[in-house]
Amino acid sequence: MKDTHIQIIDLKGLFQQVPQPPSGVFELENWAVDPVTGGWVNRLGWEKYDVNANDWDPFLTSVVDSMFYVQRHQGAQDSILFEQSGVLYQLNDFAGVLKKQELSTARVQPLVSEVGTQYAQFGRYIIYVNGYNRPAKSHLWPCTSYSTNYLVELPLGFDALPSAPVAWGVETTIGATSTNGDKISVWFYKDSAAALLGDFKDKGLGIPTSTKENKYRYKISFVNTAGSEGPLSSFSNTVEWTTAGTTLRYALNVEIPTGNEDVVARRIYRTKNFSDDAGNDALTYYFVTEIPNNRDDIFIDDIPDIALGSQAPLETSSVVMPARKARFVGVYKDCLFLDGGRDEDLTLYFSNPARPDQFGAFSFITLGHRQGGGLTGLYSYFSHLLIFREKSIDILQGDYPNFSSASLSQYIGTIATNTIVSVPGLGVVFLSYDGVYSVNINLDYSDSPNVQNVTPHLRDLFRRVNIDALAKASGVYSKKRRELIFSFPVDGSPVNNMVLVYHTDKQSWSTRDFPMGQMIVNATGDVLFGMSDAAASATNQHGVMVLSHRRCAGQTKREDAIVDLTAPTSILRSAWLDMGDASLKKKIHGVYIYLATGGDQDIPLKFFTDYDYTTQHTSQALRQQPADIADQPVYNVAQLDSGASWQEPLITMLRYDIYTKACSWFQFMIETTADMHVIGYAIDYTAAGTRIIKGKKL
Repeated sequence: MKDTHIQIIDLKGLFQQVPQPPSGVFELENWAVDPVTGGWVNRLGWEKYDVNANDWDPFLTSVVDSMFYVQRHQGAQDSILFEQSGVLYQLNDFAGVLKKQELSTARVQPLVSEVGTQYAQFGRYIIYVNGYNRPAKSHLWPCTSYSTNYLVELPLGFDALPSAPVAWGVETTIGATSTNGDKISVWFYKDSAAALLGDFKDKGLGIPTSTKENKYRYKISFVNTAGSEGPLSSFSNTVEWTTAGTTLRYALNVEIPTGNEDVVARRIYRTKNFSDDAGNDALTYYFVTEIPNNRDDIFIDDIPDIALGSQAPLETSSVVMPARKARFVGVYKDCLFLDGGRDEDLTLYFSNPARPDQFGAFSFITLGHRQGGGLTGLYSYFSHLLIFREKSIDILQGDYPNFSSASLSQYIGTIATNTIVSVPGLGVVFLSYDGVYSVNINLDYSDSPNVQNVTPHLRDLFRRVNIDALAKASGVYSKKRRELIFSFPVDGSPVNNMVLVYHTDKQSWSTRDFPMGQMIVNATGDVLFGMSDAAASATNQHGVMVLSHRRCAGQTKREDAIVDLTAPTSILRSAWLDMGDASLKKKIHGVYIYLATGGDQDIPLKFFTDYDYTTQHTSQALRQQPADIADQPVYNVAQLDSGASWQEPLITMLRYDIYTKACSWFQFMIETTADMHVIGYAIDYTAAGTRIIKGKKL
């Protein structure tokens, strides 16, 4: 018999596909990658986000249905939006204390099969849609007072045509009087230096010739805070008169309607004198002026025909909001894109450039009726807009207003809209029914984008996905943590109960059993999330949490003190190891765990043979720091006031004695709540000389 030793220093992540490489692991739960050693550390957990000991506001006792982080000026202005129990809140810092303010109420809560509210940043606005409530926007800044809620929700787009303006009649008798109640204009100008009412030589309407007919009509449009111009109103009444004397011109009183709270200006358009035009249905309107407020209700028009501006926009250039039940929103080439809702799930509307509320009558495209299903998400990625469907992906091409879509993938798509995220080195990644996929796009240099499954070795895990609730899944990438994190439902759960993590430094995966619902990443790279389970949050507190290096599973408040709850359990289960030859029986003598010391906790080890989980073997528990080494005051273990300076951890080794019968396969497992920093492992074994061929011993 021959004594043999194998050693794995670079321990990779999850690998469930058979055969498993020795560097892969069968189970890896609640670990992170140490950026210095490349080893696996379990100093992580979650805690209350920026909690104040005396004030647990702003967090409620229900599940967070949606979250969004928005920033301007590289983080100088930022806000967190989160939605609970049909109320959309904005979270702001007031004198170092986070406070919530209501942004939108009476919102429809999403079903288990729905992704919930979707957000997009467009300049200083946040656009949000959910397929039920009217699409809306908000400009979140400034927000400087907690006592006064300055947050205002504004409708996206224009709800209706403005009311038609009303032009007053003309009193043509010089010196006559009339009351405003009669709605008669009494303004007269002479076309000479000796005007009746001052020097208005170049002012006034009408043909300054006796007995000439004059006819005019008006239209109006609203301009909102985003600079979008709404649709034109219907035309006003016709104001007409016959000029009473020579060289006389007139000024007309025009009643102009006001708009909603989003309107900041109104534009007035007018015909030229059309007394000689028999066909009144195709009149041309010209720009008169812009009223720079939403308050004045009377405009005195004395602009002569010759001084009118450009022609009014076409009636097709701006229409009433077409996508009132939009579920998805995106931004591409300075245009806002919205889907048509459940009843128009193959229609994509787009706004005018830089005008998120202004939609043309023909500003939409219809996606092809392929087998990919209806639209499920929009994602802007550099110079592209990806259009996701349940089982396909399209890409938007062209420029305003000549956009078109082309097929990117005819077989792969997603319903997990909130998992679409870009990751350096991977491109755009998303969660589908059978795994995580990446879309690597560089259409400037290639016509063949690469769409591939990056988790083919995790098929067993994805067989557990609850497809009926997959829309609840969420995903983020944290540059700070160098982690891509997905949370999604498995094993029939209606809420997210599985967390899958991609570690970019290792290019490998692990899992966590954290109750992470919807997630966001803030400007500093912190991962914030809402609890996925209301029952769990009843004991772990509610609302918004943050991943941390504190070993606790949430926090509670006892006697005005914040108390960490029990640390998560970390599990590391090796691959099933055949030592390079499954046909050869061998006896295992020892397992070596290489680690960086982190305290004086005892670490147990379990092991199994030949795929038999019914028989569990337990080795002795070993202390992380060997007996011949004094306890180190290791960082996060040493007390600052102890007088001892903390030291860098030592690389050490734990040897577990193993006694097994001759076996073909061997697996070990570490399950602990103690701090650990695992670098790798080694195994001593003896080849027994017995070889199994076709199920028989030789």
